Amino acid sequence: MSQAITNLDLLNRFITLNGDNSKNLYDKISIDSREVRPGQVFLSLDMNQHKNLINVKHAIKKGACAFASSFQFTRKQLNSSVPYFIQKDLKGYIYKLYKTNLEKLEFKTKTIGVTGTNGKTSTVLLLAQSITNLKKKVGVISSEGIGLYPLLKKNDYTTPPIDVVYKNYSKFIENKFDYVIIESSSQGLDQGRLKGICFDYSFILNIYSDHLDYHKNIKSYARAKLSIIQQSKCIILNNDSDTLMKELTTKDKKKYTFISNDVRNKQNCLITYNDEKKNIYISNKIIKLTEYTILNFNIYSLLFICAFLYLEDYKNNTIKKAINNLNTLPGRRQIINTKKRGKFVIDYAHTIQSFHDIFMNFNSNSNITTLFGCGGDRDRSKRKIIAKIVDSNSSFSIITEDNSRNENFLSILYDIKSGFADKKRYIVIESRKKAIEYLFKNSKKDSLNFILGKGNEDYILKKNKKIRHNDINYLNLLINKDES
Repeated sequence: MSQAITNLDLLNRFITLNGDNSKNLYDKISIDSREVRPGQVFLSLDMNQHKNLINVKHAIKKGACAFASSFQFTRKQLNSSVPYFIQKDLKGYIYKLYKTNLEKLEFKTKTIGVTGTNGKTSTVLLLAQSITNLKKKVGVISSEGIGLYPLLKKNDYTTPPIDVVYKNYSKFIENKFDYVIIESSSQGLDQGRLKGICFDYSFILNIYSDHLDYHKNIKSYARAKLSIIQQSKCIILNNDSDTLMKELTTKDKKKYTFISNDVRNKQNCLITYNDEKKNIYISNKIIKLTEYTILNFNIYSLLFICAFLYLEDYKNNTIKKAINNLNTLPGRRQIINTKKRGKFVIDYAHTIQSFHDIFMNFNSNSNITTLFGCGGDRDRSKRKIIAKIVDSNSSFSIITEDNSRNENFLSILYDIKSGFADKKRYIVIESRKKAIEYLFKNSKKDSLNFILGKGNEDYILKKNKKIRHNDINYLNLLINKDES
């Protein structure tokens, strides 16, 4: 008895018949009218009928050979005779198309999703580095870039749109990569950009209050993060994250592996850390950390990597070598020492917890100055709290621009200033370059300076423009001039 033909089958046939002769689905279709190439089938997903039509006409103008839409249009409206396919809820079919295409690929690449409020990118890159050092081919999709690690091409998203994810994911599998690591944002998960992907492993690093401008409340935010569990075979979780543990429902305990920064949790967690002895414990096995490793890397990133390598059956000596041979990441707790201007620490810190953690980890009696700002068009409630953390951990602060986006800097400044107890303990310099220059010129030999928020980013987002700037490059320019 023949199997009934589904709507997905019909849509697939329509694309096959009308698209170009490429064997790859990602070459045959486009979901962005701006990116359409001649010979591609355009899938118009906008839920507004008028905008949907505008996008269809734009795609046809750019050379689309056919299109699919959830809406019916007349030939007069289209002013074109290209073939079209009408499918109700077309958006819900996109991941099914990609998934069907993936199932045809024979090579089995292991896939890892990494989510959490803090440390996603660092953990992705350090994990990729550790696996690459074990002579494996590793594909990365993250805010740092996309490609074969470490040769990553720039990417404007933490988790890109679904077509970009699947296009690169398919290429990684076609090229027989051993592992693919995908940085999984709460918005990316919530919007279905990773729908249909089966993760062999998922890391849930932590959950703190963030992105409430989008999710509205912490419960919705946590739910978005934890949704990755439904598409994962094995999940590694941070036992120390209170919100994560509170929201976690342990239906299938076999899927969970827990890590902790407290050796007292050895009974419940596979991997633990003893801060006094500087040892990582994997069951009864010990990994001794070097001073370099302790200072330069977040302990939770290391614990997650240890757990993954252990579950992948790597031996203890191999894991120890992988952890202690890691190289630092630009803009992530990057320490720059100078001859006469003290020490500078550059980091991406932009959440309440990341500010708290970096001051705690670099606990010092030095004269501390912190340069920072807060992003525009994002959760306003955290600005005052971040300012309080900075104020209580710094001798002096410099408030400057971060990514103000379309929000007025003065509006952001107003929120930040409300967190300071004493107006004499900070200065405002809107230009980030001028702020770094001021910090540098006023720094002494015993000073410890934090430059937070931008890390290794190459631009500042301001009024829909990208202004070229890199904290590391500009600081090094000042150092070279000063020490030459």
